[in-house]
Amino acid sequence: MKRFTVTHQISRLLALVAIVLAAVGALGAPAFAHAGLKSSDPKDGSTVKELISSIELVFTEDINARYTTVVVTGPGGAKVADGKPQVKGDTVTQELKPDLADGRYAIAFRVISADGHPVAEELHFTLKVPAPEATPTAENTAGASASPEQSMATPLPSSADPVSATPAAASSTSDGGAAMPTVLLVVGALVLVAGVAVFVAGRRRPTRQKA
Repeated sequence: MKRFTVTHQISRLLALVAIVLAAVGALGAPAFAHAGLKSSDPKDGSTVKELISSIELVFTEDINARYTTVVVTGPGGAKVADGKPQVKGDTVTQELKPDLADGRYAIAFRVISADGHPVAEELHFTLKVPAPEATPTAENTAGASASPEQSMATPLPSSADPVSATPAAASSTSDGGAAMPTVLLVVGALVLVAGVAVFVAGRRRPTRQKA
């Protein structure tokens, strides 16, 4: 009876220890979990329609800055990362070179979490920035506004002839008006001379008869 009682107590004790260990393991599991990527900007597989100057990686726990590497590759295999990645807690920021070309980009990173576990992954995004709309320049605007005025100021060929003929008609009219007084003066002078001649001749005839 005593042996059975002792065995039964040991079994109950072992069961209790197992339950306690299971509970401790469940509570301690998050503390021993490895780091992983939580989010990224740009997102993996996304299409970016505006120029960007940096990328951002956020992890599930703090990252060791000494062992963090980020490589960003653009179209044609060009390396577009500018300087070393900056680590602040669980966030890694990598600056990029200016004036990125449109195309597909790859973000390859390798980090070490606080518990020493390495995390390596590669993300992709596509850059496709719309071309800016053309704006009219000052020269084009001035040319467009000057065209209607020039077309209105330029005389038509049919209207040029009357304009050129008008001075000729005016000159002939002025010549005729100037010649009329001269003719009248000449005729008046001739009439006056003829009258004087007739008068003189009339006075001489009686004198010859008396002689």
